[in-house]
Amino acid sequence: MRSSAVAPLEVLLIEVGSRTFALPLAAVRYVARIAPEFRCNGEQREDYFVFEDEPLPFVSLWDALGLPSAYAEYDSLQAMLPQRRQDHLDWMAALEHSLRTGTPFAKARSPYDCAFGKWFYAYRPEDRRLGLLLAQFEQPHALIHGLADRLLAQAENNQQAAALAEYQTASTTTLATLLQLFDSASQLLTELQRRIAVILGSGRAARALGADAVRDIVQIPAPRCKPGQAGGPTAGLILLDDGTPVPLIDWTVF
Repeated sequence: MRSSAVAPLEVLLIEVGSRTFALPLAAVRYVARIAPEFRCNGEQREDYFVFEDEPLPFVSLWDALGLPSAYAEYDSLQAMLPQRRQDHLDWMAALEHSLRTGTPFAKARSPYDCAFGKWFYAYRPEDRRLGLLLAQFEQPHALIHGLADRLLAQAENNQQAAALAEYQTASTTTLATLLQLFDSASQLLTELQRRIAVILGSGRAARALGADAVRDIVQIPAPRCKPGQAGGPTAGLILLDDGTPVPLIDWTVF
């Protein structure tokens, strides 16, 4: 007698933001890394993803599912760090102006009070590499801010030349170190972002779906596959071994 058992469904588990979704493995051709410069979500997102020299329609699952990327924090840091880098160039320029002209110096003198310092002492990175790099900021950042009280006091005590000489030395040493750290942090944030494009289908039906990461490949017994309502971005739910429900994406609707 022929068995009527239904074969299990093999799925690729992917991460979009903080959530897990499934794609039918039979439709998956390849998982490619998305280059950091590729605009994968938001109003400026790319329309096509090039795979094997073929431009495929690109679907941003972050936008389609209304979820922020797991790397959204890194995006905001990359936008913030160049501003904070420029802040310290402006800070040093203002200090030099005060030393030369006697104009009151109005910028933050404590490393805890500038915009970068307020962020730096409150931020706790989860990534170990980022944490180790950020830890290197503390000494040169504190030394830069420590210049203000000392050099301004020298200038007020008729030691302007000595104050300006120390200022120039700090500009080519401590400030240069701090600026390089800002550049290194921006570069590392780019490297840490490893979004993926899941290539599905073939011919005109081929698509590239943008996601944050691949989690696993699993087999789901038929009784743990629950159909959903037609017309939406999900074809139903699957239940993992631990009972966790995971939406099964209907990639053909995109």
